[in-house]
Amino acid sequence: MKGYDLSRAWFNYCFENPELIKPIHTAVFFFACEHYNRLGKKDKFGFPTVMAMEAVGVKKYHTYGKALNDLVDWGFIKMVETMILSVRYLTRYQSI
Repeated sequence: MKGYDLSRAWFNYCFENPELIKPIHTAVFFFACEHYNRLGKKDKFGFPTVMAMEAVGVKKYHTYGKALNDLVDWGFIKMVETMILSVRYLTRYQSI
């Protein structure tokens, strides 16, 4: 899926579900898209928690973790593996 299509799908979802969406969701999703692009659109890629939290300006892990889990639940990100020791997520985009 192209960047415009991802953006369009995301904002369509936002308009259809305004009661669910917070700015943190958009920040995490688009940073994940940026990271995905920088890594050459790999099927699976690491998404380190600390890096993502710094990029979107979040200080509390709970806030970030909830937003990431929401994106997984809504089908925008597919969680492949969670590494507890390094607090790192491996994710892959799923068709929307």
